[in-house]
This record gives sequence, structure tokens and C-alpha cells, in this order.
Amino acid sequence: MNERPSLPNFIHSLENPNIPTLEQIKIGRSVLSEFTNYQFKQFETGAAVAELIKERSIFIDQFLKRIWKTYVSDNIATLVAVGGYGRGELHPYSDIDLLILCDDIEKNQEELSKFITFLWDLGFDVGHAVRTVADCQLAGMEDVATATNLLEARWLTGDYTRFEELQQLWNKHTQFWDRKDFFIAKYEEQTARHKRFNDTVYQLEPNIKESPGGLRDVQTIYWVAKRHFNANSINELVQRNFLTTEEFLEIEAAYKYLNRIRFALQHQKKRREDRLQFDLQQSIAESFGYSDNKEKIAVEQFMSSYYRNVQNVVKLNEILLQHFREVLFDNENTQEKPINNHFKIVGEYLDITHPRVFFKNPTALLESFIILETLPEVKGLRSNAIRSIRDHLYLINDSFRNDPINKALFMEIFRQPKGVNAAVKRMHSYGVLSEYLPVFKKITGLMQFNIFHAYTVDDHTILVIRNLRRFFVDNFTYEFPTAHQVAKKLCKPELLFLAGLFHDIAKGRNGAHEILGAEDALEFAQQHNLSTKDGKLISWLVRRHLDFSSVAQKKDLSDPEVIQKFAKIVGDQEHLDYLYLLTVADVCSTSADVWNDWKNSLFLALYNETSKVLSAGAKTPRDREIKALQTQEKSRELLSKRGIDSSQFNELWKSLSDSDFFSKQTPSDVARITKLLYQRDKTQNHVFLQEQTQRGASELIIYMPDRDYLFAHIAHTLDTLSTDIMEAQIFSCTDNMTLVMMYFLNRDTQDYLDESRHFEVIDKIQYQLTQTDVQPIEMAHTIKNRRTRHFDTPTEVGFKQINDYLTELSINTKDAPGLLARIGCALKENNIRLHDAKIHTVGEKAEDVFLISDIQNNAIKSKERLSQLSEALYEMIEN
Repeated sequence: MNERPSLPNFIHSLENPNIPTLEQIKIGRSVLSEFTNYQFKQFETGAAVAELIKERSIFIDQFLKRIWKTYVSDNIATLVAVGGYGRGELHPYSDIDLLILCDDIEKNQEELSKFITFLWDLGFDVGHAVRTVADCQLAGMEDVATATNLLEARWLTGDYTRFEELQQLWNKHTQFWDRKDFFIAKYEEQTARHKRFNDTVYQLEPNIKESPGGLRDVQTIYWVAKRHFNANSINELVQRNFLTTEEFLEIEAAYKYLNRIRFALQHQKKRREDRLQFDLQQSIAESFGYSDNKEKIAVEQFMSSYYRNVQNVVKLNEILLQHFREVLFDNENTQEKPINNHFKIVGEYLDITHPRVFFKNPTALLESFIILETLPEVKGLRSNAIRSIRDHLYLINDSFRNDPINKALFMEIFRQPKGVNAAVKRMHSYGVLSEYLPVFKKITGLMQFNIFHAYTVDDHTILVIRNLRRFFVDNFTYEFPTAHQVAKKLCKPELLFLAGLFHDIAKGRNGAHEILGAEDALEFAQQHNLSTKDGKLISWLVRRHLDFSSVAQKKDLSDPEVIQKFAKIVGDQEHLDYLYLLTVADVCSTSADVWNDWKNSLFLALYNETSKVLSAGAKTPRDREIKALQTQEKSRELLSKRGIDSSQFNELWKSLSDSDFFSKQTPSDVARITKLLYQRDKTQNHVFLQEQTQRGASELIIYMPDRDYLFAHIAHTLDTLSTDIMEAQIFSCTDNMTLVMMYFLNRDTQDYLDESRHFEVIDKIQYQLTQTDVQPIEMAHTIKNRRTRHFDTPTEVGFKQINDYLTELSINTKDAPGLLARIGCALKENNIRLHDAKIHTVGEKAEDVFLISDIQNNAIKSKERLSQLSEALYEMIEN
């Protein structure tokens, strides 16, 4: 249907008393549906969304006025549009926000209720309030959101004098919201909203309305302007010299772009939708005309465009709200304090001394950030200074970058004892950082379409520097106590911050980003006259910034050989300290949900064990046998102190002597597990579950008569209980018993399993251990499944012989509930024994490592056997 639907049939049905109400509703719904479909057709053929949402508002106006006339007597009340509808902006499935002004609500309740009920019957999502004007004043004073709705009020029909009286509320400065109070309330409202989204525009699945840089940020400017100037549009700010023409064009373009996305979301979902979810990102990218190219896939191009637009909104929102603040509050604090020829403090903000400061002395572009670092009492830059910086970015050219003074100033920004994070964040926000470092410009707004990286590369980098800086601040010691102690020992923190700046600088280029980034970092160090030693350290950190995390999460940290090899890579304690801090900050900056106590325990274990090896004269075992003997010796002492003689547990220890049990455990763990098991009946299945605080996970211990393929059964049960296995160890005893130790987390909270669920877990595992087969797992619909299904993650299976007894199996594939159980089933069907499993999830991708053997505890060497197992794994995982 291409013609715009009209209302005559519906109006006729309302006017004809012979047509039943149900028929009227049917006709009304049909007209609304036809109009929505008509608008979607218009959208598909390229119609401007700004016009479509205005057109819908006008159409609904006509609809409501005619219904009002049918159900409400003349002049008993006034119908007012508020909120977005009051602004004259209606998306296909937006709420219809209405205010009904009535002097005698109780008397006219029946008529008004029939009107609202009929709207609901038509399918409108109506938000409404019935109030007197006095009620509106009271409600508005109590809630700034209600007051904001009244600010956007638009008369539709009914007695106009009540609407005029409502409008007069804004002239009662002593009784209603004055300009200053309203500004403060809206600013605080925006600040709280931004905090809900971690103060970043770079959300994994952003909310088009509420996320920083979204529609609400533009509307906040409009609301403040309307209250201050009684402006009817942001364009009026240009006429009042409050906003430049260029800034207006930027913010108008971003607002139209965001509305276009919002319209497209509702077009796709056929309902109200403001979240730009993964599946919608892909489909909208295609509908907007993006296609894959050599550098970026379509969805990454689309999201980069989205991020550029919302970043523009954030910048202009900051400038304009700061400008409003200055106009509203400057008369309270106009005291000026000169800093130098370039800068002065006005009130609590830094400003330039004259408009040509940066043109005459471009070095002042960097100087401004150092001044802010050295004067923590200054809250930031005045809008005039921010605008001037943005207007003079063109001065940062090769000549500027090669100036020795500018190089020294740039380094000084990173050497300051305070304010480094704020300075780098401001430099990035105002465009200085990407102009000074052209390599940084290449990652600005660069999006990686995966779950693990919740932010664009540039925002992730800024977060890394922020987290690194917090390691040095005493007030944040509680977050990472060990990192805080390590950071305090560093002689040159600036080298760590620069490593953070460069660690992902080469993302998006052809080649390994850690190698290319190391080259960039070394070139930067040489250009900025750092010593050879310092330059090599920064470059090495960038080159190795993935190694610490990989070893900690994928390797057996109880293996002395693993620690020895890593210590050789690190070389000395200084390199280890820097690398540990960089890695923790890097991992914590990928997304808000990625860090947990389990990872913290792994990182600490690798750091501490490597430190022991690096310590001069430290006595550390170089093979498992020596470590096992040392562990037994210390464990025996601990058990003796608890009154347990070695004769009581010798049989248990002897049965475990051929396994890696003693080399994989700490002495205290061996003592604890020994006390738990040494008197157990060997004909029964014993299942124990407890919190293991040192490991940051729930610990499951199973001791039972010998049986292979336990992993598939246990993984199946834990999967059905919505838990994530982190690590599994299976020890075959010589007395026909098996010891299984597993560590897992609650899938939703990534924390210990609540103690109230322990009995349920134990009961279900006990039951599963009596079963012969593992039943297929039904894929539960979870947020994680909704997200992961939109990613194409190919399955990769690899093998590596560790020694004569063990083969390392690595599996990279899409993460999903039931994955480990399916892997376990494939191992079972191929008569493969599992000894150890390290489970590592990176967003939508599982990167798991298993130590396996045949039933005779020999490494799997036959190419034919490995090929057969590989095929079985592919089939089980993919299907």
C-alpha cells in the first residue's frame, strides 16, 4: 500500500450510533495498521525519518481529537500531549503520553475513563495522567521528569484556558522550577543515567535512547534551552549565538541518524525497541547499504558510524551544558585568577586568556592538560576553551609533532603524579590524542564484532589507562591489593601508561597486532627521546601483553616446567611486575563482566609462582616428581598437627602415587582432601561441594569406584544447573578408585554457587553417576545464547604431544551451554581418558584445553586415531 490512509471510515463509524463499539475498534485498528505499514513502505523507499515521525504525530492528533469529541463533553477537560508526543515526534510503536486537565475529576471520571479505555482497545500504549493544574504544579515540583513532560506540553483539544494556565507555571520562578534548579536537576539526571552505562558510548548492545550520546542527551540540551530561553528548537541556540552553525549541523545530523536507527529497530521488530542488539546490528547494517570489504565487515562499518555520531553528541552535550552552567552561575563566581599568558581560572574552570591563544602558540594545546593535572581543584575547561581546542586541531601537524617542546610536554602529561587518567580522557574526547598520534586515530571508533570486547579499541585503551592509574591510588587499594603493592614499587609509572596506550594500537591492521604495536611503541619511544632501556621495556610489554593471560588461563600452573618457561620469557622481576599490571588492567577493560575471583586467583598464582623462580637463590622444583615429594612432606606435617598419623592415610596416598595429584595440589589442599577421603567406604560414591575461596570458585570433589568417562556425565549435570566449569582434574587411583576435582561458577553471577543449591547439585550428580548414558542437553534460551548465535565462530581442533603419557587437545569454538558435555561424549565414544581440563571463555568463543590419553594412560600418537577423534569432536560440537 503506497497511499496514505485517511480517517473518513473511522470518523463515520464513531458518528454512526448504529455501529457497535467492537466494530468501531476493528475499523480503528485497521486504519492504524494501514498507516503504520504505509510509513514502513515510505521508510523502505528512503523517506526521511524526521518527516515520518512528525507525520505520525499529526495523524495521531487527528485520531485522538475525533475520539475525544465522541466520548468527552465540551469544555469539561483539556487534552494535552506531553513527552515525545508533545514535541511532535512519534515513532511507530512509541508511547502516547497524554495529560488530561480537569477541574472536577471525580464528577467527570466516567467520561474520561471511557476515552482512555477506548484508546487501549485500539491498541495504543497510552501513558496518561488526569490532574488539575494545581495537581500538575505539585507533581512537577516533586519530580523533575514530570516537570520536563510539562515543559513539552502541547494543546490538542478541549478548553484552551486550562492549557494557558498550565503554561503559566513556568513563569512562577519562586513556586516552580527556576532555570538554575532545573539545569542542576537535569544535569544530575543525565549523570546518573550515564553511570548506568559505565559512562561510555561504546556499549556492546547500546540503547539508542538512554546510552551516553543517545537521543536523551540531545533532548537534555533541548530541555535546558527551552527552560532557559523558552526555545522551541535547538536551532534557536544558533540565533542566540549560543551554538555555532557547524555545531548545530553536527548535532542535528546525529539526532536524525539516531532517529533513523530507532525507526529501523521498530521496523525490524514490529514493536517498541530501543536496544541495538547483535542480530539487529547486522540486519540494519545491510538495510543501510553497508557491505563487507577487506578492512571491515558491514556490521563493523555500521557500528563505527553509530559510535562517531554518538561521540559527537557527547562532545557537544558537554560543551553546551558547560556553556549553560557558565551563563547561569557565573554571576555567583566571576573571580578570575591568571595562570600565565595563555590561561586563567574563571570560577572553578580553566579558560584561555584570548581567542587566538592556540593560533599564536600551538604548544598551549598540550599545556592546557598539564595545567589541569597540576590543579586538581579546577573542575575542567570552560566551553570557550573546549571549542577553541576543537577549532585549532588542524595546528597539530608534523611540525607540531616534531617540536622538542611538544614531545616533552606530551611525556610530562604521563609523568604527572595525579590526573593522568582525566588528562588522557580529555585529550581523546577533544580530538587532541588522535591528532598527535596518527596511529591512535586508526583505532578511534574501531569496533570488533564480538562479545568479549564490549568497547571500541580506543575506548578500551582509555579504560586500560584508567585502570592502571587506579592501581597507584590508595583509595582504590581494596580493588586489587596485590596490584596496588606491585604498582607502588615501580620507578617509572609512565612507561606502564604508555604501554597501555600502545598495547592495541595496531588492531585492525593486517598482521599480529602485538607485533606491529611493539614496533609502533619502539618508534614512539625513540622519537620522544626515551632511553634505550625504557623504549625496549614499553615495546616488550606491547609485544607480550597477551602472554600472561594466555598462560594463566590455559596452562597447568602446577607444572614447574610451565612456570620455568614463562619465567624465561619474562626475564626479571621488573618485567613481570609491569606485565602483571598491564594484563590485569587490560582484561578488566574488555567488558564489565569479564573479571571474577577465579581469574584473579589464576593471575595471582602465575605472578607468585613466577616471582619465586625469578628470586635469586629461590628453591623451586624443576619437575613434577620433586614438587610432589615436597608437597607430600609438607602435607604430612600439617596432618600430624591435626592428630592424623601417616599410617591412617598411607593407603590413600599410595593409590594416588601414580597420578599427578600431589604435584597439582598445594600442601594445605592435599591435607584438606586427605582428611576428607581417607576413611571413606570404597564401595560407595562420595560427592562433596564447598566454596573454595582461595580459588574463587565452587569446588566439587567426587571419590568413587573406578569409572571412565566421568567428565561427560558431570559436565552434563552442571550444564543443566546453569553453571560454568572452569577447571577439571581427574585422577585414576591404583586401587580401582577415581578422584575427580572440578571448579565451577554460577553462570549468571560468575561467582560461587549459592549454598542453598548445594544439596540440589549433589543430588543430581549422584543420580547421574548411576546412569550409563548422557542425555542430550536442551539449549536453554539465555541472554548468552541470544548473543552468541549471531556470531560465526568456526570450530578448530588441535593436538600436541606433551610426553609419552599425555596429549594436549585444544578446542576453539562457539561457546554454548552443553558444549563440555558434548566434548565429553565425543571422548567417551572414542575411548579417550580425560586427565585435566582448562576452560577459557572469551566472549562468544570457547578456548578450552584438555590433557588426554588412551585407556592405558598412553599419549595418543597415531595419526589415524587423532584424525578419528578430531572428526568425532567436530561432529559432536557442530551438531
